[in-house]
Amino acid sequence: MNWASMAWAQTRLDFTVMLRQRGLAFTVLLLPLFLAFVNTANSVAGAEVAGAVGALAVVFPFSYMTITSGIVVRREERVYKRLRGSALPTSAIFAGDVLHATLIGAVQGVAILAYVMAVVGGPLPRNVPLMLVAFLLGAAVFAALAIGTAGLIPNYEVAQLVALPVLFGSLLGAGMMFPLSVLPEWGQRVAELMPLTPIVTMIRTAYLGRDYGQAAAPKVGFLEGFQVSAAGLGIALLWVGIGLWSARRYFRWDPRRA
Repeated sequence: MNWASMAWAQTRLDFTVMLRQRGLAFTVLLLPLFLAFVNTANSVAGAEVAGAVGALAVVFPFSYMTITSGIVVRREERVYKRLRGSALPTSAIFAGDVLHATLIGAVQGVAILAYVMAVVGGPLPRNVPLMLVAFLLGAAVFAALAIGTAGLIPNYEVAQLVALPVLFGSLLGAGMMFPLSVLPEWGQRVAELMPLTPIVTMIRTAYLGRDYGQAAAPKVGFLEGFQVSAAGLGIALLWVGIGLWSARRYFRWDPRRA
């Protein structure tokens, strides 16, 4: 069996583990779609498309929940301990974890995008390559954070409690619960440094061809879209680095109760 086959087998195992946790499966599979609808309905008049497009990013905090919960369950049930004693490479284990959550997020993203164009009346994306970069970057940020924090979580129940603050903190920081303009200047600056905020901004910039890093959201060209997204790219990569550092320091293969 080659590396790709082993990683795919791990992905299927992850999906099976998730379906065993019915509450988690419902939350991960359906709640992002519900939040996308709510975010659109709560948008101010004239901003429905921008609100719906930004809602594409809700899939990433849920991928954090998926990966973290799956890692904790398999670790505490000694699945990881058995895998470590097999011929399965460590990279294939992590690839399966990330691919599982990314595939779910991709399907949800396509569904939300179809909703934006068919129901909300959104146009076709202006900068598809930048959208793909934003999606892959969002998946990388929350996968790194999930693996990086899983080692600190003792059991599945606590994993859910940890995931909720990450979820709502990310949504609040990205302005998906209320406009960031209601915050004081220092609050807006802090929100810009949250892990989800640059992803939301990049997705909106890519889809609508406007610089959503500025309040006036001026129009930008194809290459200019990448240029105005450079700061957000740097912030997101910083969060990836934080997650990887935490993973190296705190990740463990054996059950915490052992």
